[in-house]
Amino acid sequence: MCGRNAAHDVFLNATKTSPAAFNVLLVDSEEPVANPLSPRTHLQQRDGWDLPEISERSIHLMIQTMEAWIIADVDAVASYYGQRFLRNALPEAPNLEGVDKARIENALKRATAKTQKKEYRKIRDAAALLRAIDPGIVRHRCPSCERLFAVVSEAIDAA
Repeated sequence: MCGRNAAHDVFLNATKTSPAAFNVLLVDSEEPVANPLSPRTHLQQRDGWDLPEISERSIHLMIQTMEAWIIADVDAVASYYGQRFLRNALPEAPNLEGVDKARIENALKRATAKTQKKEYRKIRDAAALLRAIDPGIVRHRCPSCERLFAVVSEAIDAA
């Protein structure tokens, strides 16, 4: 995983070096998004990223944070952390994208603090958790994930 600015730079480079490929930018929104259907506008206003020649279908957000996608599948997270995982510490909101980033991060740390693996750490745990979660559950609880999967599926079908 790389930081959001590095992801932006890698994405722009890929669009120049491999213009025929279906390149996708996927970053955390970092904060609530006024219009989830316009990631471009959010990134322009928040980060000053100018993406005028990039199709909106190539710009995606994990609203508000990647951890929303992780905690969407509570059973997978519980299985990963094992005993003493506090599943009730995680938000039960049907749409996790409306839950504040800090609340999600704090809840995940609380839920995992007493497990054998200890408190959640992005660098150590995120990749394994993203492999473990059920995409169908995440798509149901996180509309931006559903949008990403729909766009990528359409691109695959068209290829």
